Amino acid sequence: MNKFFRQMHIYTSLFFLPVAFLFALTGLAYIFGFNQDTGIKKESLTMQKNIPPGQEGEELVKFLKENGLKIPNDTELKKGRGGGDDVPLTMGGVHYSVSMMDKGNGSYEVVLKTRSLLGDMIMLHKDKGKWYFSILAVGFGVVLFLLYLSGLMMTLFASKRDRGRQLAILALGFFVTLALAYLSL
Repeated sequence: MNKFFRQMHIYTSLFFLPVAFLFALTGLAYIFGFNQDTGIKKESLTMQKNIPPGQEGEELVKFLKENGLKIPNDTELKKGRGGGDDVPLTMGGVHYSVSMMDKGNGSYEVVLKTRSLLGDMIMLHKDKGKWYFSILAVGFGVVLFLLYLSGLMMTLFASKRDRGRQLAILALGFFVTLALAYLSL
Protein backbone atom coordinates (compact mmCIF):
# COMPACT_ATOMS: atom_id res chain seq x y z
CA MET A 1 0.00 0.00 0.00
CA ASN A 2 2.85 2.37 0.80
CA LYS A 3 4.34 1.75 -2.67
CA PHE A 4 1.00 2.68 -4.28
CA PHE A 5 0.82 6.00 -2.38
CA ARG A 6 4.46 6.76 -3.20
CA GLN A 7 3.94 6.09 -6.92
CA MET A 8 0.72 8.11 -7.03
CA HIS A 9 2.44 10.91 -5.16
CA ILE A 10 5.43 10.99 -7.51
CA TYR A 11 3.65 10.83 -10.86
CA THR A 12 0.71 13.10 -10.13
CA SER A 13 2.99 15.71 -8.58
CA LEU A 14 5.27 15.64 -11.63
CA PHE A 15 2.32 15.99 -14.04
CA PHE A 16 0.76 18.89 -12.13
CA LEU A 17 4.04 20.67 -11.28
CA PRO A 18 3.61 23.31 -14.07
CA VAL A 19 0.09 24.11 -12.81
CA ALA A 20 1.38 24.34 -9.24
CA PHE A 21 4.09 26.81 -10.34
CA LEU A 22 1.51 28.89 -12.25
CA PHE A 23 -0.85 29.05 -9.26
CA ALA A 24 1.99 29.80 -6.83
CA LEU A 25 3.48 32.54 -9.03
CA THR A 26 0.17 34.23 -9.80
CA GLY A 27 -1.05 33.91 -6.21
CA LEU A 28 2.10 35.58 -4.90
CA ALA A 29 1.94 38.26 -7.61
CA TYR A 30 -1.68 39.00 -6.71
CA ILE A 31 -0.87 39.24 -2.98
CA PHE A 32 1.92 41.72 -3.77
CA GLY A 33 -0.39 44.02 -5.73
CA PHE A 34 -0.20 42.78 -9.30
CA ASN A 35 -3.48 41.97 -11.03
CA GLN A 36 -4.84 40.98 -14.43
CA ASP A 37 -4.34 44.52 -15.72
CA THR A 38 -0.62 44.60 -14.90
CA GLY A 39 1.18 45.51 -18.13
CA ILE A 40 -2.07 45.80 -20.10
CA LYS A 41 -2.02 47.78 -23.34
CA LYS A 42 -5.17 49.85 -23.88
CA GLU A 43 -6.13 51.84 -26.92
CA SER A 44 -9.25 53.99 -26.89
CA LEU A 45 -10.97 55.19 -30.08
CA THR A 46 -14.21 56.93 -30.97
CA MET A 47 -16.62 55.42 -33.47
CA GLN A 48 -19.26 57.74 -34.98
CA LYS A 49 -22.13 55.66 -36.37
CA ASN A 50 -25.86 55.36 -35.99
CA ILE A 51 -26.18 51.65 -35.24
CA PRO A 52 -29.56 49.95 -35.29
CA PRO A 53 -30.19 47.82 -32.20
CA GLY A 54 -28.88 44.28 -32.61
CA GLN A 55 -26.24 45.20 -35.21
CA GLU A 56 -23.57 46.43 -32.78
CA GLY A 57 -21.33 43.38 -33.26
CA GLU A 58 -21.28 43.57 -37.07
CA GLU A 59 -20.64 47.32 -36.99
CA LEU A 60 -17.82 46.93 -34.47
CA VAL A 61 -16.09 44.27 -36.61
CA LYS A 62 -16.55 46.52 -39.66
CA PHE A 63 -15.03 49.46 -37.74
CA LEU A 64 -12.03 47.34 -36.72
CA LYS A 65 -11.46 46.21 -40.33
CA GLU A 66 -11.79 49.75 -41.71
CA ASN A 67 -9.16 51.00 -39.26
CA GLY A 68 -6.73 48.09 -39.74
CA LEU A 69 -7.18 46.91 -36.17
CA LYS A 70 -6.95 43.35 -34.92
CA ILE A 71 -10.23 41.44 -34.85
CA PRO A 72 -10.70 39.13 -31.85
CA ASN A 73 -11.06 35.39 -32.47
CA ASP A 74 -14.44 35.39 -30.72
CA THR A 75 -16.59 38.12 -32.27
CA GLU A 76 -19.73 37.38 -30.27
CA LEU A 77 -20.66 40.59 -28.49
CA LYS A 78 -21.49 40.09 -24.81
CA LYS A 79 -22.80 42.49 -22.20
CA GLY A 80 -20.41 42.96 -19.31
CA ARG A 81 -21.19 42.50 -15.63
CA GLY A 82 -23.86 44.68 -14.08
CA GLY A 83 -26.25 44.61 -17.01
CA GLY A 84 -27.07 48.35 -16.88
CA ASP A 85 -26.83 50.90 -19.68
CA ASP A 86 -23.39 51.99 -18.51
CA VAL A 87 -21.88 48.52 -19.08
CA PRO A 88 -19.84 48.05 -22.27
CA LEU A 89 -20.46 45.37 -24.87
CA THR A 90 -17.34 43.21 -25.26
CA MET A 91 -15.96 40.67 -27.73
CA GLY A 92 -12.78 38.65 -27.57
CA GLY A 93 -11.07 36.63 -24.90
CA VAL A 94 -8.76 36.90 -21.93
CA HIS A 95 -5.66 38.03 -23.84
CA TYR A 96 -7.23 40.39 -26.38
CA SER A 97 -10.65 42.01 -26.20
CA VAL A 98 -12.54 44.90 -27.76
CA SER A 99 -15.35 46.71 -26.01
CA MET A 100 -17.75 49.42 -27.07
CA MET A 101 -19.75 51.82 -24.96
CA ASP A 102 -22.63 53.93 -26.23
CA LYS A 103 -21.90 57.57 -25.40
CA GLY A 104 -25.09 58.85 -27.03
CA ASN A 105 -25.77 60.77 -30.26
CA GLY A 106 -24.25 58.03 -32.44
CA SER A 107 -20.92 58.15 -30.61
CA TYR A 108 -19.27 55.01 -29.21
CA GLU A 109 -16.08 54.60 -27.23
CA VAL A 110 -14.15 51.59 -28.51
CA VAL A 111 -11.45 50.19 -26.20
CA LEU A 112 -8.90 47.58 -27.31
CA LYS A 113 -7.15 45.66 -24.50
CA THR A 114 -4.15 43.36 -24.81
CA ARG A 115 -3.07 41.72 -21.55
CA SER A 116 0.51 40.88 -20.58
CA LEU A 117 1.64 37.31 -19.94
CA LEU A 118 1.34 37.86 -16.18
CA GLY A 119 -2.16 39.32 -16.68
CA ASP A 120 -3.15 36.29 -18.76
CA MET A 121 -1.84 33.90 -16.08
CA ILE A 122 -3.70 35.76 -13.31
CA MET A 123 -6.90 35.52 -15.37
CA LEU A 124 -6.36 31.75 -15.65
CA HIS A 125 -5.82 31.58 -11.89
CA LYS A 126 -9.12 33.41 -11.39
CA ASP A 127 -10.88 31.02 -13.83
CA LYS A 128 -11.73 33.79 -16.30
CA GLY A 129 -10.56 31.97 -19.43
CA LYS A 130 -12.27 29.31 -21.45
CA TRP A 131 -13.28 26.04 -19.81
CA TYR A 132 -10.23 24.06 -21.02
CA PHE A 133 -7.92 25.32 -18.30
CA SER A 134 -10.71 25.04 -15.72
CA ILE A 135 -10.63 21.25 -16.13
CA LEU A 136 -6.90 21.25 -15.38
CA ALA A 137 -7.39 23.61 -12.41
CA VAL A 138 -10.11 21.44 -10.86
CA GLY A 139 -7.97 18.37 -11.49
CA PHE A 140 -5.08 20.11 -9.75
CA GLY A 141 -7.29 20.92 -6.74
CA VAL A 142 -8.35 17.29 -6.42
CA VAL A 143 -4.80 16.04 -6.91
CA LEU A 144 -3.45 18.53 -4.37
CA PHE A 145 -5.82 17.03 -1.82
CA LEU A 146 -4.72 13.52 -2.82
CA LEU A 147 -1.02 14.48 -2.70
CA TYR A 148 -1.36 15.71 0.87
CA LEU A 149 -3.38 12.64 1.78
CA SER A 150 -0.76 10.29 0.29
CA GLY A 151 2.01 12.35 1.91
CA LEU A 152 0.28 11.96 5.27
CA MET A 153 -0.08 8.23 4.68
CA MET A 154 3.61 7.89 3.88
CA THR A 155 4.75 10.14 6.72
CA LEU A 156 2.45 9.39 9.62
CA PHE A 157 1.84 5.70 9.09
CA ALA A 158 5.10 4.54 7.53
CA SER A 159 7.47 6.30 9.92
CA LYS A 160 6.50 5.38 13.49
CA ARG A 161 9.72 6.68 14.99
CA ASP A 162 8.88 10.42 14.71
CA ARG A 163 5.11 10.14 14.97
CA GLY A 164 4.84 12.36 18.09
CA ARG A 165 6.77 15.22 16.47
CA GLN A 166 4.88 14.79 13.20
CA LEU A 167 1.50 15.02 14.92
CA ALA A 168 2.67 18.03 16.94
CA ILE A 169 3.75 19.85 13.75
CA LEU A 170 0.42 18.97 12.10
CA ALA A 171 -1.49 20.31 15.11
CA LEU A 172 0.66 23.47 15.13
CA GLY A 173 -0.08 23.96 11.42
CA PHE A 174 -3.83 23.69 12.06
CA PHE A 175 -3.63 26.09 15.01
CA VAL A 176 -1.56 28.73 13.16
CA THR A 177 -3.78 28.50 10.06
CA LEU A 178 -7.02 28.88 12.00
CA ALA A 179 -5.66 31.62 14.27
CA LEU A 180 -4.26 33.74 11.42
CA ALA A 181 -7.38 33.19 9.33
CA TYR A 182 -9.58 34.31 12.23
CA LEU A 183 -7.43 37.37 12.95
CA SER A 184 -7.41 38.29 9.25
CA LEU A 185 -11.20 38.41 8.90
